[in-house]
Amino acid sequence: MPAPIRILWRLYHKAYWPQRVLLNRADVVATISRTTEALMAKYRLTSRPARIISNAPQPAQQSRDPETAPDKTLLYMGSFMPYKNVETMLAGMAELPDYTLYLLSRITPHRRAELEGQIPSGANVVFHNGVTDDEYMELLKRTTALVSLSKAEGYGFPLVEAMALGTPVIASDIPIFFREVGANAASYVDPQSPTAFAVAVQELTDVDHWREASRQSMTRAGEYSWDQAARQLVATAAEAAALQRR
Repeated sequence: MPAPIRILWRLYHKAYWPQRVLLNRADVVATISRTTEALMAKYRLTSRPARIISNAPQPAQQSRDPETAPDKTLLYMGSFMPYKNVETMLAGMAELPDYTLYLLSRITPHRRAELEGQIPSGANVVFHNGVTDDEYMELLKRTTALVSLSKAEGYGFPLVEAMALGTPVIASDIPIFFREVGANAASYVDPQSPTAFAVAVQELTDVDHWREASRQSMTRAGEYSWDQAARQLVATAAEAAALQRR
């Protein structure tokens, strides 16, 4: 983005007052998770009532067969900003010589060169620099796990996308954030420990363990739907309309 826009973006996200001004103009504030609801309360971003309208995976996606052995691959879908903590994944690949880590998202040449310099000798890492939706779904249906060692999240949409297909998830063990979405279906690791990440992957080499993780993932993802989100939205809109009439 042009420099003036980058500066304004940074100023906006470094201060709370612009968000307070915007949110307090609403009758009701909608957010995607209890995590973000708690963060809004912590930083006193609004005095308005906050309601949760959940995200959900896309409907009508054919889930994978848990009986079919996965490829020895790992997928990461997300940005390459520092808080996403891709560096720990790269370091962990030193202990996973039989696996290939696919980094799917678009990446700037500068950031790619930065990360390529941190790939351990002998590790298998592939930069895709963007994939189509169809390519993403096909990769998800074959991989051992989707991984995300982010240090901070408000929801974690790729986790739900993966679980809906029966793909196990390895995620950061950070308070609230990913546990709210993955519950007991995901494997949680210390985001600062490459070894803990590698151990979680190696545990999925056990066929029975992988199949159970796949089944639990689908069960958990089934708790999220756009029908449910629509009902939450209608209820929130009705509440806002009632407040307007007062």
